[in-house]
Amino acid sequence: MDKKDITNDSNAKKKTKIKVKRSRRRMYESIQDDEKSTVTSEKEEKQRGNENEQDLINERKEDEDNRLLQANEIVAYHVQWSLGLGLVPIPLIDAVAILITQVRMLKKLSDHYGIACSENHVKILVTSLIGGTNSGLIGGKFLISMTKLVPGIGTFIGITAMSALSGSITYAVGQVFIQHFESGGTFLDFDPKKVKEYFMTQFEEGKKGR
Repeated sequence: MDKKDITNDSNAKKKTKIKVKRSRRRMYESIQDDEKSTVTSEKEEKQRGNENEQDLINERKEDEDNRLLQANEIVAYHVQWSLGLGLVPIPLIDAVAILITQVRMLKKLSDHYGIACSENHVKILVTSLIGGTNSGLIGGKFLISMTKLVPGIGTFIGITAMSALSGSITYAVGQVFIQHFESGGTFLDFDPKKVKEYFMTQFEEGKKGR
């Protein structure tokens, strides 16, 4: 074998070595790229998961806001009825009609929240709630209603005061039960004594709106 053949053979081996090195490098770079791609995919998937979870939270919050808004609309509707019925000039009839309106309001709220409702039970709860506040609201309603028997100024004062009082009480009753239902309560576990302070707060709030 002459020097030329030896030189050619040596160059061939060098080229072979270079090809092997380049090949290994490309394989390494390819694995690196795959690892980066996997990490990126995991991050993107986690991010999408967080976004989906946030979307569900926002959707749930929106549903709760809409439910509360509709509940307040039910109360507002029956407050208007109470204001109107308070203008009825016949004593006691007005009070009975307002109580019926309040019971109907709670029936609407119970349907809205998907809660079983017994009309007689609701009447007892409403009466206990208003009478258990130690504020004399029931006695006050009776006296105001009876002033309508006095001709002239008595009738005027009676219907005006009865209208405002009835609207405020209906508003307070509605707000108390909205809070109770929103917290997962039902008519069966409702305790008028535990909510009397909140009732009076909402009653005062209702007076401001009259």
